[in-house]
Amino acid sequence: MSNKPQKPELLAPAGNIESFYAAIEAGADAVYLGTADFNARLRAKNFTVRTLGALIPYAHSRSVKVYVTINTIIKQREIEDVLNLLYQLEQLGAGAVIAADIGVMKLAALHFPNLKIHGSTQAAVHNSYGAAFLKTLGAKRAVLARELSIDEIRETNRKSPIELEVFIHGALCYSISGMCLASSFIGGSSGNRGCCAQVCRRKFKTGRKEGYFFSPFDLQAVYSVAKLAKAGISSLKIEGRMKGPEYVSTVTAAYRHVIDFPGEASTAAQKLLFDFGRPKTSFFLDGCKGNYIDPFYPAGTGIFLGNVINHGETSFTLSNKAALTLDSGDRLRIQPQSGFEGSICKIEECGKQEDTVVIKTKSTVKCGSGDHVFLIGKAVQNKRFTESAQTAAAKSSVNLRTIYPNAHKIIKCLSSPKPVISADNHNQKIWFRADSVAWLTILNINACKNLIFDADIKEIEQLLSNPEVLKRWRPKLFIAPPPFIEESKLDVWHSIIKKCRGAGLQSFAVSNAGHFELVKEAKHLSAQTPLWSLNRLTQKELQKRYVEWFEYSSEDDFINLRAASSIKGIVTLYGKPQLFISRMPPPVAGGSILSDSHKNGFFVKVKNNLCYTIASTPVCLFAKREKISSCGIENFLIDLCFHDPDQKLADSLVSNFRAGVKVEGSTMFNFKLGLR
Repeated sequence: MSNKPQKPELLAPAGNIESFYAAIEAGADAVYLGTADFNARLRAKNFTVRTLGALIPYAHSRSVKVYVTINTIIKQREIEDVLNLLYQLEQLGAGAVIAADIGVMKLAALHFPNLKIHGSTQAAVHNSYGAAFLKTLGAKRAVLARELSIDEIRETNRKSPIELEVFIHGALCYSISGMCLASSFIGGSSGNRGCCAQVCRRKFKTGRKEGYFFSPFDLQAVYSVAKLAKAGISSLKIEGRMKGPEYVSTVTAAYRHVIDFPGEASTAAQKLLFDFGRPKTSFFLDGCKGNYIDPFYPAGTGIFLGNVINHGETSFTLSNKAALTLDSGDRLRIQPQSGFEGSICKIEECGKQEDTVVIKTKSTVKCGSGDHVFLIGKAVQNKRFTESAQTAAAKSSVNLRTIYPNAHKIIKCLSSPKPVISADNHNQKIWFRADSVAWLTILNINACKNLIFDADIKEIEQLLSNPEVLKRWRPKLFIAPPPFIEESKLDVWHSIIKKCRGAGLQSFAVSNAGHFELVKEAKHLSAQTPLWSLNRLTQKELQKRYVEWFEYSSEDDFINLRAASSIKGIVTLYGKPQLFISRMPPPVAGGSILSDSHKNGFFVKVKNNLCYTIASTPVCLFAKREKISSCGIENFLIDLCFHDPDQKLADSLVSNFRAGVKVEGSTMFNFKLGLR
């Protein structure tokens, strides 16, 4: 796009008021933060709208913009609250909202024209087609996925019709953002809803080998800033809303320096030596050439000090492997070996004894022998941050109106007519999803409404070269492109889709914002997850783009399914959840079976150069089919991807579907307990 700035914006995180002031003092051009709801870092302290009434004018007085996150997937019952929040943020003069839900983006563009919209990294934009789709929703900027090289970013930016934002520092997720179900499936709280339990940081086992196989190092792109600026990137973003003001101040100041003085990257790198993060990687920016996961390195953040040797109620002894000087007031994180979230304590007294250190604290210490200890903050803090936070006026200069007057009218327009419930089971249609031609030779076409062919390129080419199978399945086949297609591979997929259309395949299943342009000449469209559709706003937006059917997420719950029910909705009744979708293989042998401390099983498969980590335990809702049908939903999907083709399995699944019988050893995921 044209008119892109020569010097990129420096965008810093703030998870609390102290960090907000620290970011501004250290030279941020903009600060991003969240309120208590609808943001992907709900465990941060976050902000109230009333507090923002004082902080946003302060930021503006320093020529600093404030962006507010509404970057989670939204349930149907939450739409009114989202409307009210957008209304309040517009009155406060927020610089932009960072959103992930496509329905929310369109809602903001239509009703709150003074709010700029930035597409969150949760929207998984990784090519110019995805950026172009966000523009149709009213977005002015897209936050790119982290899994892109500088060359890919440069080419995407050259073709993008909107601004692009790139992460340059901070924690990395193993899964592509917006495509992770691991926390929801294993930890009971959804990362897509801002409640990530950091399952990727836990210890896993494969055979006799144990390690943190899904725990990446932290991103550090200080030596890539000049290249990103030259590529025309509009904003450089620092991750860290869960971090303290020391981190925000240190990291923001370092990147301020390298942006202002491009030839002094090494000076900036020196400033980052004590950011209290994990070991560093440039990740995909340099093509992922270096090390990005060490399975034997403890997963916690901070400077690794050593392991707990023994402990009492308010004290513990650790091996001083880092040989650092510790002081009263320093903050420590004690991380269990399992990788589960640790506890934080402050040093009251400490004494060195040869190669060990005895730590005393005021409060009770939760730790066990062998636990890892990290230094996460020094006692010396910038008092200005604390004083500013304490005196931050809760008094706002804005006469804030909290209730959006048109909310009920908008919600009423989203309501659907009461569904006509039929007792006839013949109205209940079976969809299949499969990833190999072998499945197409096994499945009974007469039992199938439609089949989503979610396969790799070799399997698609094999299908196209098999006239017998192609003829039989052509009317019912939806071809699914992969959920991640880098800019350089768009031509490859254009060619594949052209071949499919030449073979008479006119139906496609989209799962990413970038797919719509790719399959724009399709006659029939179905939307898969992770193109999330948990509310009628999104459903309506998909219908405008000629999507005839859409899938509810397998992590959704019954209450929300009922609230957002649609005759065009498809509920997955059976399948093995894709917990991680990643561009990087974990450091385990191909075909390895993994388990966690709770004996949950997983396996890793590669498809279209993406690494899928699959739960061994399937989700099965066959026994709930009638309950779901009572909401007016009549399309049900059996997902056979990542299963070995098996006639007996196919027959038994169809039989269980019709009988309403749960598959032995399966789980209902969030259906009953609720999506948190």
